[in-house]
Order: sequence, then structure tokens, then C-alpha cells
Amino acid sequence: MTPPGGMRGLIGRWLGDPASPAAPLPEFALPTGEGPLVWMRIGAGHGQSAADDTALPPTLIQLLMQMRRAGLQIAVSRVADSPADIGTRGVVAIPDPGTEAGPLSTCLDAMEPRAVLLIGPDLPAALIGAAHDRGIPVILTEARLSAPPQRWSLPGLRRRSPLTQLSLLLLPDLASRDAALSLGADDARVEVTGPITLTREPLHHNEAERQSLAEAFQGRQLWLASTVNMAELEAVIAAQLTVLSYSHRAMLILMPADPRGTDAMAEAMTEAGLVVAQRSLDEDPTEEVNVYLVDDSFEMGLWYRLAPLCFMGTTLAGPTEAARDPFEAASLGSAVIHGPQDGAYGAEWAQLDGAGAARRIEDATALPQAVLTLLAPDQAALLASNAWAVSTGGAGVANRIAHAIRDTIQGEPA
Repeated sequence: MTPPGGMRGLIGRWLGDPASPAAPLPEFALPTGEGPLVWMRIGAGHGQSAADDTALPPTLIQLLMQMRRAGLQIAVSRVADSPADIGTRGVVAIPDPGTEAGPLSTCLDAMEPRAVLLIGPDLPAALIGAAHDRGIPVILTEARLSAPPQRWSLPGLRRRSPLTQLSLLLLPDLASRDAALSLGADDARVEVTGPITLTREPLHHNEAERQSLAEAFQGRQLWLASTVNMAELEAVIAAQLTVLSYSHRAMLILMPADPRGTDAMAEAMTEAGLVVAQRSLDEDPTEEVNVYLVDDSFEMGLWYRLAPLCFMGTTLAGPTEAARDPFEAASLGSAVIHGPQDGAYGAEWAQLDGAGAARRIEDATALPQAVLTLLAPDQAALLASNAWAVSTGGAGVANRIAHAIRDTIQGEPA
């Protein structure tokens, strides 16, 4: 049933089950521009900002802008306490009606969307079923799915899975694709697009300095340990000693998480038998040096460019306040190793891990072997290539999703 004023008019009525007592719902308006309306529903825990839980992160704003460029009007709801803070022309935030069949059906009838876009792994069966009954395409994206345990009855799961009623699944990685197929999704409706990632500007560096150091390090196996805590130092020392046992000219560049710990780290590494040069003391990384200790975080762009492999510190042992965005390294061609403590970058690590663009280790004892393995040029190149694709492909993924929605609405092959 269309409210007074038509589909684009003001909706200020109860969107509940007729059998339930009436309750107020805040008034909200739908977009008034041209183009088909898409209801974009953001699942629980997806797209929330640590600083402001009503704001959308740049990656989803990027998707919204691509959808607008494709000629779509968007109403956004989020399964959270507050609607998303939008402020983008042709896009409005609306309260989410929840997961009960009555409110969802009434909401669909009032909005008359041409498509529903689900963001994240939430699969609201009532919404998917109600849209399917009305012939409204439902598209799932940005969902990292997991296959069910083997003990579960797969035929029964497939019969009950809402995935079977989805029109299109645009998934971030191969593992999610395999999980979707195991749960009954139609192979012809599943596409691996990669995740939507924000294109970041690479960190700056001094090119003359890079060329000079590249000449000094020529012919040496080089790796970087970035923002390392004292609690992680023993693992890093063990990794470098292991690498040296195979390649006596290997060089470790070490950046402490706290510059105040530089001297203590230098002393501990010297006691372990490593030859250390400190950049802050103007000591040169000569041939006999096997650890170059650096402590100026403004030079991170230089070290990421020089080292084909980077261990991201603070991921094996806290505190994690000094942790750096892993896409800093990924976007500059450095293969990345990290531990299980994601800190503030859980989404970024999930994107890189899911795309085979980073190597996760579970504890400190695994670091030496991981470094040794990934110093092999073919192994590091594979991770770095995957990382480059993830870190630079965000706008392309958002564009692909937007055009797939438009084509689905128009009845064309997505």
C-alpha cells in the first residue's frame, strides 16, 4: 500500500504487524529525484565508526556515490541504534524496521523499492522472503561467509537457506563464495568482486634517499619489522637469526613502536649476537650490519618501499595503540605478516587475509618460519600482488556493485 503523496512522499506511519499494537516510528522521507529506488540495508556490526556510531565509513560512502552515478536513488537503514548519518544528495537515512515479517512487509509495500541491497553477512530471512514474493531483487555484498560444520545436514541447510532466494551475491573473497555454494546459492548468481576498500594515498618518501639505500642494500635479503613492542622483540630477534642462518647478508630494518625504547632494543639485539646500526645516531648500514634500527615514523613510506616483506608489530603482543594501518604497507608493494591482535584494524586485516594478501600467524613461535618462507621472491610477490589488487581496487569494486544493481533492476545480465 502506497502512502499519501506516493512512493517518494513522506512516510510517518507505523510499519508494524497489523496484529501488533501500534507504536510510533520517526517520520522519514524517501529521495525525491529520478531513478529507481534501492533500499540499502547495513547489517549488524558492519560499517560502524569507532568515533561516531551514526557515521558511515568512507568505503560505504564510496559505494553510495557510485550507486548515485549509476542513476540510482538510495534509502539507507542500519541494524543499529541510530540510522546512518548520510548527507549525500539523492541518499536518505531511514529507521530500520527490524526483522519481523509484518513490519518488513509493510515497509516494502510503502517504499516500493526496485531492489534491496544487503551489506554484510546478516541474512534477514523474512526480508529476503518478502522481497522474493514481490519480485524485488535482493543482492548481497560485502559479506564474508563461513561454511557450516561438516556435522550439519547440508541438504537440509540448502533447502532452508535464504541464499537460495537471492538474485545476486557479490562476495569479497573465494572462501565466501565456497561457503555460499555449500549453502545452496546458485553458482550463476555468485561473483567474487573483492572487498570495497578505500583508495589511500601512499605515504610520502624521499626518492633520492630510497635510491641511495637501495644501492647500499643491493643483493641483500631485506625485511622490515614495523612498530615492534618490547614484548615482541624476542620473536623478531629469533626470526632474524633464523634468516641469517640461511642468508648471512640478510638485513632487518626495525622500527620500534615507541622511539623511547630504541636504545633498549639495540642493547637486547646486540646481546643476542646481532650487529646493530642506529639511523638516529647517523650510523651506516654497512656490510657487517644485520639490523638497521630506525625510529622516525615519518619515514615509513621509505621503508615500505624498500622492504619486500614486513612484519606489522603490535599484532603479537599489546599494547596496540601504536599499530599502523596495514594498507600502508600493502599499497606500497610489501608483503605483510601479522599476529592475531587486530587492534583498531580488524576490518583491514579481514580484507587482506580474505584476499590472500597477508600471512596471519597465531603466536610468536611462528614468526621465524613465516619470515623465512615469505622472503622467497615468488612467495612475497604473490602476497604483494594480491595486496596491491585489494588496496587499489576499492573504487572499481564499488563501481561493479553499483552497475550490477542497475543491470539487475533493468533485467539485464549483471
